[in-house]
Amino acid sequence: MRRAAPRRSAGAVLGVLTLGAVIAFPRPLGDARPSAGEQRAEACSTPGCEPGAPGWVERVDAWLGVRIPELEDGDRRRLARTVVAEAEAARIDPLLVLALIEVESSYDPGALSDRGAHGLMQLREPTLRREVERAGLEWEDALDPAVNVQAGIRYLRRLLDAFGREEVALMAYNAGPNRILRYLRGGEIPERFQAYPRRVRSEFRRLRRSWGEEPATAVALARAPRAPE
Repeated sequence: MRRAAPRRSAGAVLGVLTLGAVIAFPRPLGDARPSAGEQRAEACSTPGCEPGAPGWVERVDAWLGVRIPELEDGDRRRLARTVVAEAEAARIDPLLVLALIEVESSYDPGALSDRGAHGLMQLREPTLRREVERAGLEWEDALDPAVNVQAGIRYLRRLLDAFGREEVALMAYNAGPNRILRYLRGGEIPERFQAYPRRVRSEFRRLRRSWGEEPATAVALARAPRAPE
């Protein structure tokens, strides 16, 4: 998993301290079975069903075609439906999911970090295994990019529910919920953890700007070389 160099400022530190004061006792992640929303997402991941707002699956499909050209057409379409359906069920903007994928793996389905994080959304094996089992799937299914994305979105939703704020949930996604919880209980999250949500939000804003233009503009942006970090 790639990490950005820490950037420090008094305002950023104050923001982190405020988050620590507001969210002292996150709710547990829990082990409940998939919700009705999650089950609807699974049903709408089947061929012939197009979840989300009209045209969203097509746009995500086109974007993935540029970013992951090695995927077969059917696999890419199923991945696009999964992104849109799971994001809709989790009440998460699908562009935030795409931003997270960009930051985590640069759209490499086979990415494996030195800490054992897998796939597009870079989930470590215990987390990935737990989410796969919750979905009623077998561990072998975790090699499927669509299953990896499904697991990642559901895990992010649990973190959002547990921590209550997107910035803190993203920190927990990157650094682990137990670590972030320890800092919260101590009254302060170190500023270095803010780099990750800043990167995700920056990519999210970039996608929002590009997707607000004509689809060709968004595809051209996807083809553009990445700026050095």
